[in-house]
Amino acid sequence: MNFQLPVFIMLVALLLACQPNSTVNSQKNTASVIKIAVSNTPLSTPLFVAQEKGFFKQHGLHVELIKHEGGVKCFEALIAQQVDFATSSETVVMFNSFYRSDFSILASFVESDNDVKLISLSAKKYHNLANLKNTKVGIIKGSASEFFFDSLLMLHHQQDLPIERVYLSPKELIPALESGEVDAISAWEPFGYQILQKTNSANQVMSTKGLYDLSFNLLGLKENQVSLKKRQSLLKALNDAIDFISENPAESQLIASQTLDIDLQELRYLWKDYSFRVSLSNALVSNMQSQAQWAIDNRLALENNRIDIRMIIDKQLFESAISQHQDEH
Repeated sequence: MNFQLPVFIMLVALLLACQPNSTVNSQKNTASVIKIAVSNTPLSTPLFVAQEKGFFKQHGLHVELIKHEGGVKCFEALIAQQVDFATSSETVVMFNSFYRSDFSILASFVESDNDVKLISLSAKKYHNLANLKNTKVGIIKGSASEFFFDSLLMLHHQQDLPIERVYLSPKELIPALESGEVDAISAWEPFGYQILQKTNSANQVMSTKGLYDLSFNLLGLKENQVSLKKRQSLLKALNDAIDFISENPAESQLIASQTLDIDLQELRYLWKDYSFRVSLSNALVSNMQSQAQWAIDNRLALENNRIDIRMIIDKQLFESAISQHQDEH
């Protein structure tokens, strides 16, 4: 009996060693999930479509979309390494390029020249922007909201107008306008549409279509744990989603409407201003260079910290992914 017991223990130990390690497998499964911080806006539709229609899975990816209010929050989640990738406007990218260069733009996937608007409950009063003198304007700091507002003032030669900027989070914009805390807000969609539908007295101060070309971009850290092949697959899945959007706009609108929990009629209203395509053009570089100069001129960033924008654009990844996508189709 004394001889058999150690043998029995050894056999049990051997059997246990052969069993699958659930903890290890669980860790592997968790590690294989690609997390993307996406902004709560219709601009993120290609990612919603890629998830809903299975384009990520078709390219061998397990993706989790984590929604945030705006590109600033998405970028913060990326830098904190809470996610693998993030979406944001090029303005968020520009501002952060003054402080760090450990991230890159993988691709742009949508553009709009009418997404950000200046809205007030006394819109007619401010048709002449000079009447904004001594008012309070709600702005989302370091974002497309701020650049758009300054562009509007510069276009009308009112950049020296005494205006109090009230920096708010995206969720605070509409309540601040309704309560009278601010006289106007510089807001992107769908906030503009929501306040216009919610309050009869709210309106766009003036037509600003074409004033500012906003792009929404997919960002990642340069030291990324996601393999090159998976990053290429991510861009190919985005391409497939945008092809689907082009061919099936109504279904794509429905997907975005359900994902964002916004009215379908609202989405149809906004849709005409969106141009969905995967790109990484010189126009993007030029746009950010202009914005960087604006930030320096307005003392929002230090000139000594300015970098060459091309340092944070992953042209090589983009070109390899698009080339493969074209070969496959």
